[in-house]
Amino acid sequence: MKAVIFLIWAAAFMAERPLLAEEQQDVAALRALDQAYAKEWIEGDAEGVMALFTDDATLVPHHGDAPIEGHNAIREFWFNPEYPPTIIPEWQREAAEVLVLGDVGVVRGRARLVWEYDGIRTTIPEGNYVLIAVRVGAVWRIRMLTWNDDPRRWLQEPVEQF
Repeated sequence: MKAVIFLIWAAAFMAERPLLAEEQQDVAALRALDQAYAKEWIEGDAEGVMALFTDDATLVPHHGDAPIEGHNAIREFWFNPEYPPTIIPEWQREAAEVLVLGDVGVVRGRARLVWEYDGIRTTIPEGNYVLIAVRVGAVWRIRMLTWNDDPRRWLQEPVEQF
């Protein structure tokens, strides 16, 4: 945890100077990774979602749920074949900050999410997220992801069946 705090502090300190060309490329790549995460969910591509994560990735879910550690545990959490699939018809993610320090990047943003699960459509009108990525070879992968929102603001309704 101390390393994460130091990383965020150091990246914020470095953000006050103009970005070099390679840093601009990294920022663009991290923004693309952030958007790809939502795109793969909207397309319903479980393999595409999982390909964005490192093998040792960790999810730190909202509402104080226990962290989910490792690629297999994340797959089981999100794509367990024993449960109905989660459908994401809408996910707007807006990165407010992108910080790069060597082979580690941080994306902090706001999001609006609509998902359907087991006949119920849930809309989260707004929430926060932090994505920590690492460079793996020539590409960026998600190493840690956390999010939060206010469940008192969730809107829930039955999914219309046609």
